[in-house]
Amino acid sequence: MKYRILTGLLMGIFAAPVLCAANISVLVMESGENRESAEARYPVLWENGLLEIFFDAGHIVTNSPKVQIDGKFEDDFPAEAKKEFDNAREVGMDYFLVALIDYSTSVVVMRLFDIRSTKKVLEQKYKASTFRNSKDEYDKIKAAIRVMAAQL
Repeated sequence: MKYRILTGLLMGIFAAPVLCAANISVLVMESGENRESAEARYPVLWENGLLEIFFDAGHIVTNSPKVQIDGKFEDDFPAEAKKEFDNAREVGMDYFLVALIDYSTSVVVMRLFDIRSTKKVLEQKYKASTFRNSKDEYDKIKAAIRVMAAQL
């Protein structure tokens, strides 16, 4: 009996470092004009998908309010996200993820930044399809996010 308890404790000690979770702050940004009323729900689907998938993967996730900007996303790190990035740094987050939804090109770009070095760690582009069915689109969004979550 003592042997089993000792073995369980040793396995727990060696497994504990593997069980760390990353702290991720999420910001959804929109560019362009969303003409259809169905597209008004599109950023909410992305935000919910990001929170759900990263949380299910065992990470600690927070979100910031959605940001609408004029024009295109020219830089790797949008200037409009600086305030939220600084807030995430202050509260001790490890990563900052920006989901850029560009309605003019129907592309969503997810960029993951390391808080300490401010370097871009990962980038993934997703071609947004025509918004017909919320459930189908949400499933596609979650599949795209799982790819990024697996690399983290």
